[in-house]
Amino acid sequence: MKTVLKNSFICFLIISQLFVLNVEAHGLKKSDTNYMDIFKSIDEVKVSSWEFTKILYNYGLVKGLGKNHISMIISTDKILEAANANKNYNLYVSSIYEEQIDTIQDELITNTYNEEERILSLVNTSKVNAEVIEDANYYQYRGNILLGTFPKGKVVEILKDFSTEWYKVKSEDKTGWVRGNFLDIPKDSEINTHEMTKEEIEFFVNHSEFSSNSYYLVWVDIERQLTHVFLGSEGNWNLKKTMLCSTGKNESPTVRGLYKIQERGTWFYSHRLGGGAKHWVRFHGEYLFHSITMDMNQNIIDDTLGKRASAGCIRLSLEDSEWFYSYVPQGTTVYIN
Repeated sequence: MKTVLKNSFICFLIISQLFVLNVEAHGLKKSDTNYMDIFKSIDEVKVSSWEFTKILYNYGLVKGLGKNHISMIISTDKILEAANANKNYNLYVSSIYEEQIDTIQDELITNTYNEEERILSLVNTSKVNAEVIEDANYYQYRGNILLGTFPKGKVVEILKDFSTEWYKVKSEDKTGWVRGNFLDIPKDSEINTHEMTKEEIEFFVNHSEFSSNSYYLVWVDIERQLTHVFLGSEGNWNLKKTMLCSTGKNESPTVRGLYKIQERGTWFYSHRLGGGAKHWVRFHGEYLFHSITMDMNQNIIDDTLGKRASAGCIRLSLEDSEWFYSYVPQGTTVYIN
């Protein structure tokens, strides 16, 4: 937080200097620059304090400051009037700065913190929880190596499924596979229709400190059924593309967590699932990014996007799946919440 505050004031000084250069472009004489010179020059070229505020705002430097605080600092009328009476511009500007800096710092810290918390609160981990409806044995692998029993009424988190017959679940420090008929799985929840801005999306992934083995990063927002692709590097990810998608239903959920892009292909068909798709890209075991669902003759049989509808894979449109297949390289980090 201290770094954010420090950087904000450094940026304020830099922009102030840039503004002086702009004033000089109006024919003003160059001299040693201090805060009072800036305010005097603003007045001479008839730039209002509000216009100056907008310059700072465009650089994102006054989001955390209240309008009253801004006017106390850059209101040229008040400063020039009082400065003329004091006959000492530098001393007066210094006194204003000394009087207001503590208040401004406190408010900037508070508002910056609140803004960070607001953005982070927009993103939730969409777990799928189910209730055990009768005592259920759980195994290391489907039906093999008994590990223990989950009692009736126990709430477990579903991690993955196999054909909706077996489910890998966890509760506290216990993890194992149970039969699906022992679980009461809730209906799919409503999609979060609140749209995050580009700036909010980028802030989240950069704040989360995601790294990748390529210049790409992928974030699948299950709550909103959106797949975001970023270009850049850790701490400097820029949103490249956002695509509507469909992830797994609660009864066949998409795995959550961090993964890496693996191999890919142009077509697959699963007799077990009764469908196939184009442009598949693997990110974990049998979990893929791929196009909308097709039959074995590559005719579309389900074009649902924008809601939970798959058997666990992440569906994209034909156009988006081809783009994803073509551009997102192996080793790219995939975050799914």
